Amino acid sequence: MIAPRPVDEDAITDAARLLSEGRLAILPTDTVYGIAADVRQDRAVAAIPAAKGRDAGMPLQLLFDSEMRRIEKYAVLSEPVSRLIEALGVGAWTIIAVAAARWTSPALAGGRTVGFRIPASPVVHHIVGLLDAPLAASSANRHGHPSPTSCADAIAEVGESCAIALDDGPTMAGVDSTVIDCSGAATVILREGAIDRQTVARILGITDIPVIRSVRQ
Repeated sequence: MIAPRPVDEDAITDAARLLSEGRLAILPTDTVYGIAADVRQDRAVAAIPAAKGRDAGMPLQLLFDSEMRRIEKYAVLSEPVSRLIEALGVGAWTIIAVAAARWTSPALAGGRTVGFRIPASPVVHHIVGLLDAPLAASSANRHGHPSPTSCADAIAEVGESCAIALDDGPTMAGVDSTVIDCSGAATVILREGAIDRQTVARILGITDIPVIRSVRQ
């Protein structure tokens, strides 16, 4: 079993190198610990559901830094998508957009939409910058188990499938992210979480927005 590596420059560099070689990594985000692959490494991306004991038919999300030029290689930046990214910045949101036309990946699970976010995580941003590519990721737990908020818990769940685990201390899970589907004719909030519906509607210049589910209290 792998041992946790405290986050420092050497550990981040090693993680980026291993990811570029097609290995999996456990990484801290701003919400939970995730299991991640370099999105360009199809075999590694396809190994994430297997590591979790999850159906390969479920898509993975992509983690980016704040460089729009990277996002536009993988997602269609429609007007609503661009407005939301610009207004929300980093944080607890996930946008679902139409996937870029020439991009195919096991992360899409056979579909043509992609969910992505820009987490408030310096570790993720640094690694994405070193790779010059996003990470395909999911929470670092076995399917049906709670999402891990510590590196030790993540290692216990999926460590046998990973080459490195970066430990940045406990994460602050808090309220779930808000999931905004911009892939259709009208924008819909699939899950209202940390960012409320009024904020999303105001950014888009509309009076109201459909909400499928809310986890706000």
